[in-house]
Amino acid sequence: MAVLATLKKDRLGEWATLAEYLEELRRRETNSVAALASALSATAEEQRELAGGGGLAVLVEIAADLRLPKGSRLAAVRCAMEAGVAGESLAALFVGAGDLVTDPRLGAAAKKLVESGLPAALSLRAAGEVSLEAGAFARAVYAGASAVGQARIKEILAAAPRGHAGTAAALFALGGELPPSDRERWANLLEKTCARSRAAPAAAKRLGLVPVWPPNLPDAFAPLIGEAEKATAHVSAPDAATARASAGSAVSRRPAGRVGPPLPSKPAGAAATPRAQPAPAGPPADARAPRTTGLVEMGKKIVAPIKASPFRRALGTVVEGPVKLPPKPMPAVAGRAPPSAPEEQRAPLLPSIAESRPMRRAGIAAGPFARRIEALFDDRPEAVERLCAAVEARAAVGGLPAALAELAREVSQPRWNGRRAPPGQVERLAVVAKAQPEPWTAAALLLLDRLRLEGA
Repeated sequence: MAVLATLKKDRLGEWATLAEYLEELRRRETNSVAALASALSATAEEQRELAGGGGLAVLVEIAADLRLPKGSRLAAVRCAMEAGVAGESLAALFVGAGDLVTDPRLGAAAKKLVESGLPAALSLRAAGEVSLEAGAFARAVYAGASAVGQARIKEILAAAPRGHAGTAAALFALGGELPPSDRERWANLLEKTCARSRAAPAAAKRLGLVPVWPPNLPDAFAPLIGEAEKATAHVSAPDAATARASAGSAVSRRPAGRVGPPLPSKPAGAAATPRAQPAPAGPPADARAPRTTGLVEMGKKIVAPIKASPFRRALGTVVEGPVKLPPKPMPAVAGRAPPSAPEEQRAPLLPSIAESRPMRRAGIAAGPFARRIEALFDDRPEAVERLCAAVEARAAVGGLPAALAELAREVSQPRWNGRRAPPGQVERLAVVAKAQPEPWTAAALLLLDRLRLEGA
């Protein structure tokens, strides 16, 4: 199987069959999850082979797991889309991994996931009610707007049933208003989720037994998340340090030399075990005889101390008085030039300027639109839409003038000198300049003006 060779090329594991690898991937083994990232650059046949034989369900679970590395999640989405995922699996893939469509490594699979996954996700019951699944749905829709545009997103959401909580949250993330009833339910849900997360032990959080906090919601929900954190500031997890301190005090009450649980208490009438009495004082021992001591009681055992060996001798030699060492001549340093005339001694030892290497200049860093402009010159089918969506996203953060200034600055870089835009891309820009929102229209007009002067 060719896909097994691709997965084992980094020597992260030695899987005999594809079923054995998928079983380890289902258990989230570290090496198997890391090896999945190599499938992102595999051929389409290998990606379909990985999704076959029950692997499609595992890939959908991996793509929706936010605790895993992003590269492995992207590879799972690419393989699932290449295998033709549909139905409930497609809806779960969109809700769980829709936040990845902004990554350029997905390529054309990002637009395909939004166009086909969003209508399928509208039929999910969990996304129609105020829940964390509805929040993940809204986050996926918000990210999908950068792949297909807000106009297309709103057109698909128009088919949602009335009172769909996920649709209301998605429109709120895109700049709309959240209904008051939904806002109150979201506030209650976030407060309960935050309290549950704060009260859970650290081990439960590591094992994924409690919801992740903060949840995977769009940026528009940040005020509601902040209110939930303030309302649950008094909630805390059980104090493990107190439990350890009480356990340590119980251990300190055990008798010395005993390991295990404490012994049961003795009845009051039982006689206590007599302790060893010190030996009576005798005549002074001979100074030349080895020194001994009496018995030492350690818990329940009475043992004799370790005797000093009479055969032990002192190590080393004691020297009294000042020490005078013979003079040691300093050896000649190898490689040093012999003394010469005063004129030669004043000559500089550093190389001349002509012999030194010229300093290298660092290249100009690529801007935020460099890859998308490169895709436009490479005649990628989705280049125009992704470039305009990126401008729209930058405009939402810093304003449209700043985004257009960054785009103009990037187009004027020397790296694009001599590049010619394909005629098909120029035609797409002309269509976008007439039919899209303001950021798309402004970006398309700027590019058309520059491409007609230099690229066309």
